[in-house]
Amino acid sequence: MYPGIDIIEIERVATAFKRRPKLYERLFTIRERENLINKGIQSHAARFAGKEAILKTMGTGLRGLAWHDIEILTDSTGEPLVYLSSRALDLVLARGGSRVRVSLSHNRTQAIAFAILS
Repeated sequence: MYPGIDIIEIERVATAFKRRPKLYERLFTIRERENLINKGIQSHAARFAGKEAILKTMGTGLRGLAWHDIEILTDSTGEPLVYLSSRALDLVLARGGSRVRVSLSHNRTQAIAFAILS
């Protein structure tokens, strides 16, 4: 099992999106953007922290991957579900894992994510 954790200041994410509007599309897939409709910036920041935490479980950072290779959606109960491209899944398998799970949380100022590759 390989864990990964990330924390980010929500205001930093909001500022980045205002300065670089294309960043939002670069970070999130169409399905993620649809999943985030009517959600606050805290949820967007938590989703970004989730992707960072997942990259840490893979031990690669973003090398060889793109942000769209990792997709985090929520089911009807609000549980975050991780979907990986074949490229990302190959990295998980190379580390001896078969799946990645993530937990997301936030308060008014910070978002945090914990991921585990198992």
